[in-house]
Amino acid sequence: MVTVAPQETSRPRETRAGSRTQGNRVLIVVVILMLTVLVFLPTALVLVRAISEDPRDPLATFTLDALADSYGNPEIWGVLAQTMAMALTCGVVATALGAALAWILARTDVPMKKLFELVVIAPLFLSPFIGALAFLELGAPRTGLLNQLSRELGLADWLSINVMTFEWLIVILALHYVPYGYLLVSGSLQNMDANLEEASHMNGRGTLQTALRVSLPAIRHAMLSSVMFVTISATGMFSVPALLGANMSFKPLAVTVYRATNGFPSDYALAAALGTMMVLLSVIGLWIYQRGLRQASRFVTVTGKSQNRKKILLGRAKYVVIALLVLYALVTTILPYLALGLSAFSTSTNLDEIDFSAAAFSEVMASPELVNALGNTVLVSVVTAVGAVAVGLLTSYATERVRYRGSGLLNSVAMSPLAVPGIVFATGVFAMYLGTPLYGTLTIMVVAYIASYLPHATRVTGNGFAQIDKSLEEASRMCGASQSRMMATILLPLMRPSIAAAVIMVFLFTVREINTAILLYTPDTMLLSILSFNYAQQASLSSAAVVGLIETALMVAWIVIMRAVLRPGKLQERA
Repeated sequence: MVTVAPQETSRPRETRAGSRTQGNRVLIVVVILMLTVLVFLPTALVLVRAISEDPRDPLATFTLDALADSYGNPEIWGVLAQTMAMALTCGVVATALGAALAWILARTDVPMKKLFELVVIAPLFLSPFIGALAFLELGAPRTGLLNQLSRELGLADWLSINVMTFEWLIVILALHYVPYGYLLVSGSLQNMDANLEEASHMNGRGTLQTALRVSLPAIRHAMLSSVMFVTISATGMFSVPALLGANMSFKPLAVTVYRATNGFPSDYALAAALGTMMVLLSVIGLWIYQRGLRQASRFVTVTGKSQNRKKILLGRAKYVVIALLVLYALVTTILPYLALGLSAFSTSTNLDEIDFSAAAFSEVMASPELVNALGNTVLVSVVTAVGAVAVGLLTSYATERVRYRGSGLLNSVAMSPLAVPGIVFATGVFAMYLGTPLYGTLTIMVVAYIASYLPHATRVTGNGFAQIDKSLEEASRMCGASQSRMMATILLPLMRPSIAAAVIMVFLFTVREINTAILLYTPDTMLLSILSFNYAQQASLSSAAVVGLIETALMVAWIVIMRAVLRPGKLQERA
């Protein structure tokens, strides 16, 4: 009996361990297959199409003409230099403003911090294109509302603005990306040890010297990561330059790719060749970004006393800071929404002829195009949010919890869409599904969106897994629970805040997305973002403004619904 008992108890354990191992292998295979179809093949086809003469059969005939035309053209290199100047300047400006706002809200005694935190991230609810449209209504050279007001008040001509210039293009893009800079920097500031700054103050250093010599060096890698992230995103931005750059000689690479694809005759090989240049730039930026994240661990300053940080007393400067925050809200949120509202609910944006009317709003709402676009947008955004988070959960679980060789490579593949601008990735998806039953359907758009936002879902859910102690899973297994039951009863409930954040974030990004959809949509698969772009291209700015307001309402409604359904805050309340 003594020898039999251990065998009887060990067999179930061995069986459970074997079944877990087999389950892990199946999971890894499933994740590899999903990433191959979603990410690897479309990205590879971008490169293949750059050396192919026939876009319908990329493997038929190979040629280097398109690559030679792209890489050997001095004009293209000039466009590349201007694109990089635009994107890098945008990254630096957005990060500087975001870091300054993060420092004010994290270090000073400025009042109403919760309100101002919402103010800082409010531009996220306005798509880049709709935000640019609002700025066009405000700062067009002759018809802009601010310019009209300036002339009415008799102000000097030099106070007038013209948003259809290269400088204002950078400013508008940077203002859109400020929330990203704030979110990427604020976490490092909040986790930084307060003793470092207090020691600096005790040694006679002032607030400015402490910020420059202590705080800034401690968060410089977070700031570098922010600069690279924004630069990569701005490099692939198509919609804003296409709208504001109509009268400029400067055409970014993303716009050049769009024109090569949608021009007559279409030159898909040239578009793919230009895409390889953008991918190369993004890969370099992504490498610097990830290197910054890795090296940030050398500057760990988190201690148990960080929450007792002494706030910097602003004194009379408090009113100046509040005024600057109000100005930020005015420029990034209040004025743009006022301009959109005036355009949507007035027969004219001329200050002398303003006549409030809901005619334009009613006309757009009654349009069959809007009904089709709204239904498609809700369906595509919901399926994309759920699908991206599901794939992200499986991928992050495979890389964070299952130990095997090649997990780092798998994670790199999942994050690689960050290095491929949306309009370039769309050319790969287009080539992959051209001639198949999926071409011209909503399914192809969902596939492209899931792949595009998989890095965001993987990053958020991966952070959630990293915060959960593995001992909880081990205790569940020791009690005899299967892997599926352990995930359903322990991991997923604890992951609810991360899942809620990922689902909300991917939905918001999908509703606003134009760069990927612009090459994949058809009249039957129209989306709200494309509908607003088409209205603007037809000079129907009031209709485009109406669609932009509907987009914002849809995003706010989704946040309210998801917070009610997933209730991410309940977990912290029980804890």
